[in-house]
Amino acid sequence: MKKEPLDLDLDTNKLIEENQRLKQEINRLKSIEKQSVPSKESQLVEEIINTTFGRFDLYKIAWQIAKIIADYLETDDCVIYEVLQSESCLRQIAASGDKISSEGEILNEMRLQVGQGVVGHVAKTGVAEVINDTSQDERYIPDIEQRKSELTVPIVLDGKVIGIIDSEHPQKNHYTIKQLKAIDNVSKIIAIKLKNAISFRDKEHFESRILKSEKKLSSLIQNLDTAMLLEDENRKIVFTNEKFCSLFGIKMYPEDMVGFDCADAANQSKHLFVDPETFVSRIDTLLQNKEKVVGDELIMCNGTLLERDYIPIFDKKEYQGHLWAYRDVTLQKNYNKSIEYQKNKYSSIINNMNLGLLEVDTDDVILMANKSFCDMSGYKEHELLGKKGSDIFLSEKQKAQLFEQSENRTKGISDSYELKIKAKDGSVKDWLISGAPNYDIRGEVIGSIGVHLDITDFRLLQSQKEDLLEKLKKSNEELQDYAYIVSHDLKSPLRNIHALTSWIKDDNKDHLNPSSLAYFDQLELTLEKMEALISGVLEHASIRETIQDKAVTDLQLMLEGLLPTLHVPDHIHIHIKKKLPPVKGDIVKLEQVFSNLLNNAIEHIDKPEGHIEIDFKEGETDYEFSISDNGEGIEDRLQSQIFKIFNSFNSKKGNSGIGLSIVKKILNIYDCEICLTSKVGEGTTFYFNLKK
Repeated sequence: MKKEPLDLDLDTNKLIEENQRLKQEINRLKSIEKQSVPSKESQLVEEIINTTFGRFDLYKIAWQIAKIIADYLETDDCVIYEVLQSESCLRQIAASGDKISSEGEILNEMRLQVGQGVVGHVAKTGVAEVINDTSQDERYIPDIEQRKSELTVPIVLDGKVIGIIDSEHPQKNHYTIKQLKAIDNVSKIIAIKLKNAISFRDKEHFESRILKSEKKLSSLIQNLDTAMLLEDENRKIVFTNEKFCSLFGIKMYPEDMVGFDCADAANQSKHLFVDPETFVSRIDTLLQNKEKVVGDELIMCNGTLLERDYIPIFDKKEYQGHLWAYRDVTLQKNYNKSIEYQKNKYSSIINNMNLGLLEVDTDDVILMANKSFCDMSGYKEHELLGKKGSDIFLSEKQKAQLFEQSENRTKGISDSYELKIKAKDGSVKDWLISGAPNYDIRGEVIGSIGVHLDITDFRLLQSQKEDLLEKLKKSNEELQDYAYIVSHDLKSPLRNIHALTSWIKDDNKDHLNPSSLAYFDQLELTLEKMEALISGVLEHASIRETIQDKAVTDLQLMLEGLLPTLHVPDHIHIHIKKKLPPVKGDIVKLEQVFSNLLNNAIEHIDKPEGHIEIDFKEGETDYEFSISDNGEGIEDRLQSQIFKIFNSFNSKKGNSGIGLSIVKKILNIYDCEICLTSKVGEGTTFYFNLKK
């Protein structure tokens, strides 16, 4: 693409005008010189003209002017200020005498607001001033030291003050009107010179910022995971990145490809694609039409799925080139196919389940009704969608009850309730409804989902009460089985992704760098963690909320059978301080309690020599058990969170954050409690009670 030259904006007309003024001033001075001996004033002007001629460095010009003026005014103090219009303030840019450090820098560099002090006042009014006695002028602001007199002259261009010449002297009445006029003449001579020097400096700063921005943008594009190729209007490469070279098997550095002709690139690369001729013809069509196209799908011979973007670049309707972008979407496409399969699968389950399922939004408008619901109500699905459920099925009294339930959904509360509804044939039916809030991906309630059971026959036939209870039990089991099916089937796409990842890694291990292989290892580890998490969820869901029996478990015997099944590293030792007593409780649940607590202790031991101790104290009606370890400990602020499901503060493989929530859930079933004490770096002790 063509690059336009930078406009330095040094104002050629003003330079010509300045030269004409300088020539006029020189001619005037020569005329005076012919009549008399050159004055100090004419020498001052001539020296400034000669010194600044042909220079554009703002600071060098200002320093030279300050020194020359200080000599003329017979003082060691002269400061040049620049007026910063955007900030409405003045900044010292050059000085002489005591204001200069041994390193040549300005001491006590001052910034003044326009209107502040004598300097700020002159910048505001544009009128030069001589202060014969600064002690009598309340505007005076001392700089390095208190001085007695001050001369301040504005540098004006096109009616705007662009700078200030300021000089001070330790004696009163030092400056004369003649000197004021001389410095005022100097300010007119140097105004355009300073303005152009300021413009030159600003342009240099602007170019520097552009260069930095270009470098940042180049670095960003080089590290994108999208293959990028920028061509000019003649199809010469302007820019490409490493991803592009890697994707098309180009064994060159991206920067070495700049300037290459891409006219025949499509023919050279078409062998990489399943449909090579379409690949070439499509590129020709895009280049001919010069219209933006996003998301062209391509299939490579190695099975990689790509999406390609073509973006033409215009400047004032003039074609400058185009940008190609290629994205590897293989995993995304395969994942979407898997999701679509799962969606269809569960849609089939929902449509064929024996319970009526209804989804509504927050205004009770029906969004979905399964086949069983339609059979229960007598309506077809198209007769329900978009209608308010309460208007179709409920009386005014029942609407009030439903409104209360809807309020619960907005608060995130799930519960079950009964309603009398009117079916399409006019009959009144009793429905048992289990409702739950429906959330979007941001966690906001967008409606509710209700599982409906028609209990009309059971209400009418009290003699069949037991049959009703059995049917309700069966229905609940079907719901729980449905939940298990959903959780179990979540593992299937995970395993597919895990297998696909392994195949890709194995097929390309000779082409992947260590960093890419590490990314694949991290992906596999994440998938394993997700599978462990799902397994934990299933285990958590399988715990019944009621006590099924009143069995007595011998804890000593149970632990002797449990310990050999645990994975205990050689450096960790588990010690049962004294023989454990028998307690009331199901052996499977109690094994889960001890197993999860012991595994938690093992996972968090970070010492070369690990110790876990099991002990108990006897109470009147129960036993208080303790499991102690010398692990890493738990911070006080985290201790209240560890029993909540999915809360894990350890990133080790297999740690799902569910184990301690299972322990608490089981103990709650037995009306028992669990707590802990811990000190970071020293270890943790869990305490829980079990009934005798």
